[in-house]
Amino acid sequence: MKIILESIIKRSSGLVSTDVDGEKVMMSVENGEYFGLDSVGSRIWEMIENPVKVETLIDYLIDEFDVSKQQCEIDTLEFLNELLEKKLLIVVEH
Repeated sequence: MKIILESIIKRSSGLVSTDVDGEKVMMSVENGEYFGLDSVGSRIWEMIENPVKVETLIDYLIDEFDVSKQQCEIDTLEFLNELLEKKLLIVVEH
């Protein structure tokens, strides 16, 4: 399964996270792995605490960051699909 603009997503449970110098650092209890997110990734992480449609998430990011809609869609979908592969988020509805 791949995340698309119409997907509704949220964080997976079973993750421990903290802020370090304005960036998120997380540990997956299930995988025993650490993950670090930059400022944009950290902001996305905050925004997917509750279920959100990917299209809506992208609209928020465009308002907050100086990025074109096309570039934001490409980068966000790539990032979210990486999180999905690592089981850091789940698709609630497709």
